[in-house]
Amino acid sequence: MVPPKGATVIRSQATRARHPLPLRWLSILALLASAFAVACGLGSGNDATPTPPAPTATVSPAPSPTPDPLLAPEPDGERALEHVRQLSEVIGPRLAGTDGEARARDYIAEELRRYGYDVSIQDFTFDASAFLPARLDVAERVIAGYAMEGSPGGRVSGPLVFAGLGRAADMPAAGLAGAIALVERGEITFGEKVANAAAAGAVAVVIFNNEDGALLAEAPDAGVPAIGIRRGDGLELRGLAESGGATGTVAISPPRGTAYNVVARPPGVATCETVSGGHYDSVAVTGGADDNASGTSAVLELARVVAANDQEGANCFVLFGAEEFGLIGSEAFVDSLSDAEIVALRAMINLDVVGTESELQLIGDEDMIETARVAADEEGIATRPGEVPNGAGSDHISFQEAGVPAVFFYRNDDQIHTPQDNITRISAAALEETVRAAYRTLLAITS
Repeated sequence: MVPPKGATVIRSQATRARHPLPLRWLSILALLASAFAVACGLGSGNDATPTPPAPTATVSPAPSPTPDPLLAPEPDGERALEHVRQLSEVIGPRLAGTDGEARARDYIAEELRRYGYDVSIQDFTFDASAFLPARLDVAERVIAGYAMEGSPGGRVSGPLVFAGLGRAADMPAAGLAGAIALVERGEITFGEKVANAAAAGAVAVVIFNNEDGALLAEAPDAGVPAIGIRRGDGLELRGLAESGGATGTVAISPPRGTAYNVVARPPGVATCETVSGGHYDSVAVTGGADDNASGTSAVLELARVVAANDQEGANCFVLFGAEEFGLIGSEAFVDSLSDAEIVALRAMINLDVVGTESELQLIGDEDMIETARVAADEEGIATRPGEVPNGAGSDHISFQEAGVPAVFFYRNDDQIHTPQDNITRISAAALEETVRAAYRTLLAITS
C-alpha cells in the first residue's frame, strides 16, 4: 500500500493545487514509493526497463517444518515469516517490471503449486508515466521523491548546489555548470525554477516542498531531470550543499513495463467464489518486508491452511503485481473476469501491511467488516474498523469498484517505503494472528 502522508500535488503554478486525482492514481502518491534503484537497472546506468524472463523458479521454496506442507492444518507464523525472509531479504526489492519482481513471481507460483493449486501467470503492461518514482543518492543517503511531469528520465550526477527559490537572481554568480541544483518551492512556477537552473548549467534540479508532505508537481518542457522531495529531506540537503563537497546522483525510473499476477485456483475450478490476495511488488529503496512481503506471506499461509484442511469451495488466491504504481495488477485481474465471474465472486479478502504488532484494522464494506470482526473475535483477536489512509489505496478497491464486497486487513506502519521496512520489524505472531483472522473470515463467508 502506498499512503502519501499528506503529499502536495501541484500543477505548473508554484502554489496552486491540482484537482483531486482518481483513487487509482492516488494510491501511488507516497513519499517513498519513490522506488527504483539498482532494481530498475538505473543503478547500473541502464535506463531501459528490464524484461523479466519467462517463469522459472529461481529461488528455492522456503524450508517447511514438515516434509509435506499440507500435514500441518493450523496457521504457522514462523512459516509465514520465512516467506517474508525469502521475499524481502533473499530476493529483495520487487519493483514492477524488474528481475526482482520476476523472481518473486516464480517463488510465489512454486509455493502455491506445492499446496496443490492450479497456478497461472497473468501478464499485463503498465504505464506509470504520470507519476514516475525518482531518487537522489547523496552522502550515503537515499532520498526518494517523484519526477516532475514534463521531466526527462535518466540518471545524472554532479555536485549539489543550493540555489534558493530558483529565481534567476538566486543562481550563483559562477553558474551551475555540471551541478545538481537544490531549490525550494515558492514564489515562481516549477517550470521557471527548472528553466533558470538549466540556463545556469545545472544537469538536474531537485525541488523541496515548503510544507509537510511529498511533492508531486508539473514542470512543462523541463530540459533536465527534475524531481520533487519532502521538506525535511530538502532542509537536510541544504545543509550538506552549503557545507560544500556533497555530490549526488539523480535518477528517474522507466515509465513502462510488463508485470505479473499469480493466480491460484483449486484443481478443476474455473470460476472463483472468493479471492484472497495482496500485492507482492515493492518499492525499490527497500525489500518491503511489511509492504508487502507480509501480506504476500499471509496469503501464501492462508492458501496452505485452506488446502491442508481440504476446505471445500472455489476459494482462489491472487498475488498482484504493480500495486505501487496504482493498483494496476488488481485492475488487470478484475478486467479479465467476465460479468458472470464477477457476479459469482462473493467476497475479496485483501492482506496488505500486516506484519507488525500494531492493532489489526478492518477496512472495506460495512457488512464485510462486521463479518471479519466477529470471525476474529471468535479467535480471540482484537480488531477495529479503520479507514484507508488519506489519498491512499490498496487492491480491494479494484474489486469494490466492480461491485464485489471486500475487506482489507491492515496494521498501521509509518516505516513502509523506507529502508527501515525490513524483516527485523516483522512479527511471526502478528502474521499468524492475521492468517487466523482471515481464515475464520473465509469460513464465515463460505459457510
